[in-house]
Amino acid sequence: MEGINMNCWKTVNFHKKYGTQRLFILSSMTTIGCFLFLYVPITTYFAHNKLSDDYFLLFMTSILLIYPLHKLLHLLPMIHLGDKIKKTWNVQFLPVLHIQVKEPIGKIQFQFALIFPFVIISGLLLVSCFLFTSYVHYFLMIFAYHTGICVPDFIRIKNLWKSPRSCYVEENEDGFEILINNVSELS
Repeated sequence: MEGINMNCWKTVNFHKKYGTQRLFILSSMTTIGCFLFLYVPITTYFAHNKLSDDYFLLFMTSILLIYPLHKLLHLLPMIHLGDKIKKTWNVQFLPVLHIQVKEPIGKIQFQFALIFPFVIISGLLLVSCFLFTSYVHYFLMIFAYHTGICVPDFIRIKNLWKSPRSCYVEENEDGFEILINNVSELS
């Protein structure tokens, strides 16, 4: 973006505006609500099938790996940007990938990277509900958990929703900035 003069249209201090505790509560409530909302209709639809508790260890492993997979899927739509994206692995209990957009990228590309994990993982889990009907409860729990993980992404998308279509997004430690091009503003 060298040679292009950009102005900040809006700054979203994500941590100050929402806070870790509030995001955790929203994510937890979303997880519980999503499971309760989907469990009754889907298990009623599959009422003729007996639910199985086989493969519980695989289910628990899936719960543990869903977050690293979610983060990896955020990276895939932006992998071609190379050095514009800061990638750091943090290993505590499981390896977690932290991704930060260091240089401005287009709003549409940023939003696509935010929604990509939800679309891919949720789609696979919902299809699995219909393919492996004896394990529908496992897939619904993982689906609900993953939907809760996606809450911060949905909030970021909401914050970008009414921004100009041709704007750019750049992240920092506290949140992100929505930048506009001075030339497009004059036109």
